[in-house]
Amino acid sequence: MSYSQAMRLADEKELDLVLISPTANPPVARITDYGKFKFDAIRREKEQKKASKQAKIKEIQLSLNIQENEVAFKMKAARGFIEDGNKVKVAINRIRGRATMNIDKGIATLTKVAADFADIADLETPPTKGGVPGRNMNIIMILAPKKKK
Repeated sequence: MSYSQAMRLADEKELDLVLISPTANPPVARITDYGKFKFDAIRREKEQKKASKQAKIKEIQLSLNIQENEVAFKMKAARGFIEDGNKVKVAINRIRGRATMNIDKGIATLTKVAADFADIADLETPPTKGGVPGRNMNIIMILAPKKKK
């Protein structure tokens, strides 16, 4: 129907003429209460935000001279985080002084951890060294849950 007919009908029912799809040919409009329409749109938007899950990054900190049983204990917690759909940042922090000579040991530890998680996680960021060499270094790796097909 024409715009003038739609406006007349809306005035008779004491409602508003709301344009739903202006790009359609012909444009689509609805006779409704604009306040209620706006309220429903905001509520739908909130529901969509609630339904979409944001992936959080959980952090597991290790040390350079960590024992195998300690690594296994911390990786059990990391496995739970990944199964919940979160990313896991595995970090070896505070590598100082002479310990920087053994930084390859830390990279080997993180590489082994990544291999252990190959069944449920993808390596998003490989083990990388950071910080100030010789003063305060760290090694960081990020694991992300595998995408479901």
